Order: sequence, then structure tokens, then C-alpha cells
Amino acid sequence: MITVLRCRGIGEPMGDGNMLANVTKSLDTQRFRVVELPWSAQYGPVPAPLGSSFDNSLTSGRTMLLDYIRRDPNPVVLTGYSGGGALAGNVAAEIARGEHSELDVRGVGLISDPLRPADPWGSEEPWGIAGSRPIARVWFPVWHCADPADVITCCPPDSPLRTIADQSSAFALGDLRSWGWDLVNRLRTGRWQATIRDWRNGPAVWNAYSQAIVGARGYLTGDHTSYNLRCYPGCYPGSTRTYTEWLADRINEIEA
Repeated sequence: MITVLRCRGIGEPMGDGNMLANVTKSLDTQRFRVVELPWSAQYGPVPAPLGSSFDNSLTSGRTMLLDYIRRDPNPVVLTGYSGGGALAGNVAAEIARGEHSELDVRGVGLISDPLRPADPWGSEEPWGIAGSRPIARVWFPVWHCADPADVITCCPPDSPLRTIADQSSAFALGDLRSWGWDLVNRLRTGRWQATIRDWRNGPAVWNAYSQAIVGARGYLTGDHTSYNLRCYPGCYPGSTRTYTEWLADRINEIEA
């Protein structure tokens, strides 16, 4: 038996109503059991007005996820969607670096990871809106589901939306002081993602903001929440397998 740990997205409900439920419903119940991680899944005022910041949610979620993996009697597959993808991916990166050698992880499936890594070969292909966090694939496979229209995980390198992600990660209405100090620290240390590189290049600036508007509009109209509806582009011609079904296929291939 293998345990599939689900890290839901920001504001999503626990149980069958979240994105990862579309993955796990297609798993072989004779070989896999599903456990939902009850992390806060908060991003400042989303979904609760006085919720914790995304940074704090990730910090507490990391401790919880490592504890769940450590206490599980079975090998584990980590899955995460959106903010939960950042959480699962961060922990997977630690394990892949050998920081928790006692943990038995057999695979990692991330949907719309906001820290999806950039191309290691240096191309200008889009990566996560919150930055690039590589996960070494030495000990287990890592599967990324990234719709090209989803700006959360496929954000252009020069997008001004990256600055919004940087500015908001520590924001919480219930702890504005910490948010303010985080902004001060970013200003002192230059802890910002690079975006537009040459403000004197009018066409490039126009293009960057035009792409940002398209990305933001897409986020608001379903590009981030359609992984259970849109076909995975890497399937064979004529296939109707969605992103979530494709990920379930990959997990089902794992051997105990």
C-alpha cells in the first residue's frame, strides 16, 4: 500500500471538493490510500479576512507535512495544487537534497506550482509566478501539470505580476507589522524577482504589461482552475485525458 498525501490549494475545501480529488478518484484503491493534509491553505485574507500570510501558512504546513510523512507506515506520494503545490514542492525539494533521508517518498505530482522551476538549460520559457524552485529527480519522479495559459505556474520572466507575488506573500490583515518588516527587508536585501530589464525599451515594456493583463484576466476566468477539464497536451493525438487524469495515470504506474 502507498499513501497519497494531498495538499489542497488556497481556499479550497477539504475532501472531494478540491482539485486534487480529481486525481485521487482515479487511483487504484487496492494499492493507494489517500490522506488530506489539514494545512491552513491561507493567503492573507483568502479565504478568511484575518487569515495567516502565505509565508506563515507554508512554514506551519511544512512542519505538518514532514510529520505526516514521518508517521505514515507506508511509502508516500506527495501531491499539491496551487499554494499546496508550493508546499509539497518545497518539502519534496528538501527531501531530494537528502535533508530527510529517513523518509520514503516515491513520487511528487504538482498542479499549477507557483514555484515551478525555470528551464535548467537557460531558455526564456515561463516558470512559477513566485519564483523558481528546482527539485532534483534523483530519488523519485516529479510531475508538473502546467497549463500554458495559467499565469500562476507559467509566468513570463519579465512579468510585473512577479512583483505582486513578492509583495503579497507576507501580507496578513491580522499581522500588518510583519508584512511591513518583510517589505523593508526586501528593500534592504534586494529580495525581489527580476522583471522588466530595460525600462527605456518601450515596446518591451508594453509587451510585458500586455501579457500581464492577459495572464491576470485568464486567472480570473478559469485558466487556473480548469486542470480537471482541459486535456493534457502531451498525450497521444486524439486523447481526451485531462491534466488530473494524466497525473493519476503517472501515480498508478508507481510500483510498491
